[in-house]
Amino acid sequence: MPEDGSNLIDYATSFYTVMTVSVIAILWLEALLPQEPGGLNLQHMLRNLVLWLIAFFTADILVGYYWIDIQSLITQQPFGVFYWIKLPGDWILVIVGVLVIDAGDYLYHRLSHRVHFLWRFHSVHHTDLSLDVSTTLRAHPVDLVFSNFAKIGVGLFFGIPLWVIGFRELLLFPFLFLQHANVSLPPRVEALLSTIVVMPRIHRIHHSTIRSEHDSNYGVGLVFWDKLLGSFTAPVTPRPKVYGLEHRRGEDYQSIDGMLLTPLKMNRP
Repeated sequence: MPEDGSNLIDYATSFYTVMTVSVIAILWLEALLPQEPGGLNLQHMLRNLVLWLIAFFTADILVGYYWIDIQSLITQQPFGVFYWIKLPGDWILVIVGVLVIDAGDYLYHRLSHRVHFLWRFHSVHHTDLSLDVSTTLRAHPVDLVFSNFAKIGVGLFFGIPLWVIGFRELLLFPFLFLQHANVSLPPRVEALLSTIVVMPRIHRIHHSTIRSEHDSNYGVGLVFWDKLLGSFTAPVTPRPKVYGLEHRRGEDYQSIDGMLLTPLKMNRP
């Protein structure tokens, strides 16, 4: 594995490949094992996809590459905890790096529910009234920018190379799409996987309209951060009764321009 993370072209190819394969596989599962019948909601999926394209272009291309060239910053970093304290081998670095980045994602996600300024933007993800594979893509551009900066900041502080962060993202992709999927998995399979990673029944609670439920289960990849830090809510039913946010359920929160303008309409509770 390249310690300098220089092979960014291969990572970009892997990124799009894994993402495309994940979406196709989850769409197939949604058709084969739907949690809720009714088929694909093409308007819903198209809106979420367009929002993601706007967010991705803003966060990953304009900010991440052309503005401050984050990739080069990480590749050339001469500092960080794991730069000063050498770990014995690449695979130890991978395991520790994945755990650290996953913990960082958990903490930032939890913070985005606690800090009102961050919640203004993150709430766009929670105004979705139904969950399917496209909900994974539903993120306000500013929310994606902030979450990327948080991830990069954790990487810089701990001295985690870019290729480790990229490797973790590739591992996470299939589970991110599965978490939001309209899929009813075999109970034994889901129960087994839920001991390690966040599965649909666990994450659906996070999209409940009930405040105590959507302020829980913040885990992005691994499930034990919630259990360790007291924010875990065990699923009792396959899904919450209602998805979304109270008082933010109209068309002006579901259209593309409505989602982009949602942060401007969010007042303190």
